[in-house]
Amino acid sequence: MKSTIIAIGAATLVVLALAGCTGSPTPPTPTFTITSPTPTVTITKWETRAASGQPPASSGANQVIVWFSGTGTQNTPSFTTSDNWHLSWSYWGCPAGTSNFVVDEYNSDGSLDPNGISVNELGTGRALVATYAHEDAGTHYLSVNTEGCSWLLVLVTD
Repeated sequence: MKSTIIAIGAATLVVLALAGCTGSPTPPTPTFTITSPTPTVTITKWETRAASGQPPASSGANQVIVWFSGTGTQNTPSFTTSDNWHLSWSYWGCPAGTSNFVVDEYNSDGSLDPNGISVNELGTGRALVATYAHEDAGTHYLSVNTEGCSWLLVLVTD
């Protein structure tokens, strides 16, 4: 008989405890926002100030010859330079954080230009930096090699 009274008493306490909880506020329902990653689009742009990749008609220092931008490993279209010029270059947004960023200059026949510019850096990015070429007139292209970084190359007369 004692066990029956204890069981009924325990059941009564549970019912009373639950009845007391009905007046409490309901916890808020969590809100989740799911965002999908945006697709990576690679666009290479170039602009020449004169037809056929020739240097500007007005000679002088600090004239933009051509500029290129892109993402990842690419070769630029050909361009023509006078003897002395420089490459202002920058890279950023490397997917893996630290990345190699390499730019080499090639002659129009595909041979590596011994007088040309060369950039080789390991990092997470860099604002515009200039690399200079001397006695390097001719038609060239640049080869950019990087692990997915975005980049900008601006060729300027000296």
